[in-house]
Amino acid sequence: MTDHLNGPALVRDDALTNALRGIVAPPSDPGYWDALEQRIMARIERGQEEGSWWALSERAYRFGMIAASLILIVAGSVYLRARAVETQMAFESVIETPGMDQPVFARRNALDERPATMRAATGH
Repeated sequence: MTDHLNGPALVRDDALTNALRGIVAPPSDPGYWDALEQRIMARIERGQEEGSWWALSERAYRFGMIAASLILIVAGSVYLRARAVETQMAFESVIETPGMDQPVFARRNALDERPATMRAATGH
């Protein structure tokens, strides 16, 4: 076997590792964490005064319900249409059009007679 299937060789790069650690390291200043906690608690307190800050407004709720109902109606109609087409195809695959020796009362398409004529002629 050849070595090129193993992928590229890994090379240790300490300078890059240290630079990335400096970028993603958490702040060491304890004042940052205290200020973050104060901002979070102030937001929660404001939310309790204004109502639930994570809740949807009545307008957004109505819009979402209308959109969901329209999606359900469209999905249901597409499902029913696909089911009707499958039923029609299953019915047509079982029912053959009559051969030339039998009387025909209504003819839909001349192409429908070909498979039935071929089966009548060959016996398959």
